[in-house]
Amino acid sequence: MGSGADGIVTALKEAGVDTLFGIPSIHNIRLYEALRQEPSIRHILCRQEATATNMADGYARAGNRLGVVAASTGPGTGYVVPAIQEAWGSCSPVLLITTNIHAPKIGKGLGVLHELEDQDGLFKNITKARLKVREGDNIHALTGEAIRIALSGRPGPVYLEVPTDLLIEPASDAGAPGSEDAQGSVPDLDPALSMLRNAKQPLLLAGTGAVRANLANEVRQLADALTAPLVTTTNGKGILAEDHPLAFGHAARGGAVREMVQAADVCLAIGTRLRESDVKQHGLTLPRLIHVDWDDRWIGKNYETEIALTGHVPGIVKGLFKGLEGHPAAEDRLNSVRDMRTGLEGELREIRKTRIELEYLDRIRDCLPRESILCVDNTQLGYWAEYFYPSFFSGALMGTKGSTTIGFSFAAAVGAKVACPDKPVVALIGDGGFMYNSHELATCMRHDIGFPVIVSNDNAYGIIAFLQRGFYNNEHESRLSNPDFVALARSYGAQATRVDSPSGLAEALRGSLASGKMWLIELAATFPEPPFWLY
Repeated sequence: MGSGADGIVTALKEAGVDTLFGIPSIHNIRLYEALRQEPSIRHILCRQEATATNMADGYARAGNRLGVVAASTGPGTGYVVPAIQEAWGSCSPVLLITTNIHAPKIGKGLGVLHELEDQDGLFKNITKARLKVREGDNIHALTGEAIRIALSGRPGPVYLEVPTDLLIEPASDAGAPGSEDAQGSVPDLDPALSMLRNAKQPLLLAGTGAVRANLANEVRQLADALTAPLVTTTNGKGILAEDHPLAFGHAARGGAVREMVQAADVCLAIGTRLRESDVKQHGLTLPRLIHVDWDDRWIGKNYETEIALTGHVPGIVKGLFKGLEGHPAAEDRLNSVRDMRTGLEGELREIRKTRIELEYLDRIRDCLPRESILCVDNTQLGYWAEYFYPSFFSGALMGTKGSTTIGFSFAAAVGAKVACPDKPVVALIGDGGFMYNSHELATCMRHDIGFPVIVSNDNAYGIIAFLQRGFYNNEHESRLSNPDFVALARSYGAQATRVDSPSGLAEALRGSLASGKMWLIELAATFPEPPFWLY
């Protein structure tokens, strides 16, 4: 009989896991010994637990698979919390494997090294489940259960805690825990089909859940069947290629997009929780709403729902398309959508005349093939990308919208590149955010992970400075003293350059992508305001 650590590694291997992000510690070294003996699982040695978790998150999103991260007892686990909150908010299937002190000592308050009372309580509201191994439990089976929960239904992070002594001791062969089918069923679709057939101008709204459920093809079929324009949340961008005649981009935008939404009489929302931070805070109102989601947790929270379709989201969407297949689109609806699309394109031409932000985004877009990933942080140019960067496939724009942290995009891009080594990946991050995890350049160099990271440097927390000026006519403690980013990158052995124009960025980006090496491109530019209140 193998050890508990062997049981974990065996369960990971059985689930097809071939990559794990983490940091060894005094508490989890037995797990690392088991990993050493299993060459089929690649370990990415990281420099901090939060960024390791962000990497696992980016890996999960880009690769459409489980992301796994190993952390340690107490402080090591505590570092993970913000990154798990992001994975929770973005429905990303991340398995956190962490340790605790010896099982008989848990809860005794003995002052054991790194002891943290109710350690799992840190994750109470930001995980799908918290599984705690205790004496007599089947670690192999519990690991398999944790994997199943993370991937089933609405994906999300799962916490798996294993006391240090149980990693070392022979594993129990006790029975596996019972599993419930979390996929759900398909409800009666007839009322929704009737509403959609009778709509004069239906609207589709797709979000993160639709991306995680791989519904790009079905969403396109529904849009075509209904001749319905489609808008998305940030992480839903690209589920319908944004050069498709029915794709209207980010749902939170004003102008032509808001006019199009207001012209609709029925909205079919697919795989979006319609959270306040996604669309409601931007003033979006919706017509009669059909809400498709995994469960009723978010139904009716921010928008009145006329018909709720909860259960197996792929089955619901496929059933709706089957019920609408062959439904004739009214000619006036087709003409109306064409007019709205013409208006949108004209609006974009006008914005390009005055906003250099779009020129920068256009240059990035021109340098990247359609099948590529842009990971954007909460930085001024990143906000502009959420609104105006054209995405051509599901997941092409990876944003930190789960908890809106800064520092996410560089680490997530590392994970995305590990998951998709043949796909071009670019990270866009601000100077403030990059300093949260610039040390992970060492991880990239150690593991030969190469992609461009664009550090937009205005020597400030730019969005905070903007808000301070807007609310109080003054700034305070939002200006930064930064290192020489080019010298910093080179000190790790990465390539680096500094640019200050759209053409310079394009030249640097083309060269770095062609090299396949790790590049830091410092973009010395100031973007004074986000697009939220403008467009």
